[in-house]
Amino acid sequence: MARTWAVSFGEQQRMELERIVMDEDAAAALSFLRGVIYPQVKESEKPGSCFHDTSKPVERLDRPVDRHKKLGSF
Repeated sequence: MARTWAVSFGEQQRMELERIVMDEDAAAALSFLRGVIYPQVKESEKPGSCFHDTSKPVERLDRPVDRHKKLGSF
């Protein structure tokens, strides 16, 4: 069964991604993947990982939101 990952990052990282794409900066793109995207993917593979914006309501939640990991908190 294939898994689907979603990544989330803040405005500063979004702006950095925009700069990388506009400048076609391959070195910065690899750095962004290693420093931003890949750590989130590896963290999500850990047992019990759950990433979502804790400020948003979550329906049918089995545990309190404060026990979930906050986005970008690793």
